[in-house]
Amino acid sequence: MFDLSQFEKVPVFSPDNQIGIVLSLSLAEVIEDPTQPRTEFDSEELAKLAADIGHRGVQSPIAVRPPIDGVYQIIHGARRFRASGLAGLHTIPAIVQSDEVAFDDYSQVLENTQRDSLTPLDIARFIQKRKVLGESNSQIARNLSEKPEWVTYHLALIDMPNDVQQAYDAGKVSGAKATYELRKLHSKDPEAARQLIESDEDITQVRIREVSVPVKMKVAGDKAVKPPQRSEPIPEPSIVKAEEVIKAAETKSLVSPRVIGIFQGHPVQVLVSLKPKESGYAWIINQETTEQMEVLADQITLSRIEENRP
Repeated sequence: MFDLSQFEKVPVFSPDNQIGIVLSLSLAEVIEDPTQPRTEFDSEELAKLAADIGHRGVQSPIAVRPPIDGVYQIIHGARRFRASGLAGLHTIPAIVQSDEVAFDDYSQVLENTQRDSLTPLDIARFIQKRKVLGESNSQIARNLSEKPEWVTYHLALIDMPNDVQQAYDAGKVSGAKATYELRKLHSKDPEAARQLIESDEDITQVRIREVSVPVKMKVAGDKAVKPPQRSEPIPEPSIVKAEEVIKAAETKSLVSPRVIGIFQGHPVQVLVSLKPKESGYAWIINQETTEQMEVLADQITLSRIEENRP
């Protein structure tokens, strides 16, 4: 006779035959990725998702890596995982993925940005992590299907001045571009930025630019060359020979000029021979890493212009 009891046993799956199929995993067997880009979870949105999951269940399986010692690490779905716990569920549908190239931390950022659920600060911290690993702004932008300036805007959220940080935390300024503009204003005129932050106005990109206009005019005025104050009569101008004028002009001309500046705290050379994609941009080369990149021209602080000598 057949031993029918064998058919009553729960099948044991090996990692190989779990790949790509939907499993019902115990929440106790699942952990979050400690290096995931998401660091901020909106408690109200999480509560709403938990209520929906409690009513309808988890509609889309989470993605996890193959188990290690019986524990699955989340690739995508940290919000659904947390909300399931809040909803009192004991299991969650999951698909095991094994391709580490296709499901690396870039895929985590892309999946979340496409769902519009990563905060700008989450993205900024991810970009900072990739830069620590040696990746350039252009590499990161390319991997995220974004423009280089998008990376620049988000990096402005790292180590913000206290006033800007408080405005961001309070929700008075949101979005990487607006925060970037506010930080730029703060670097030029901290008092003007502080007054805008403390006002009841909406801190939008348009309003920041409006405040920035008089600041730029003030800076330009401060830098204007004032005529010298003389207490003695101005002497009669001496006659200068034409050949002396030509010689003086020759000494001030650069045969092969080299423009040196600072970009995000790093010494750079402006590559004036390379044409930018549009007005407002410039090509630079990082003198420390020799990385070339196209950046917003107003983010480059010029230091000097000198003769380019071999």
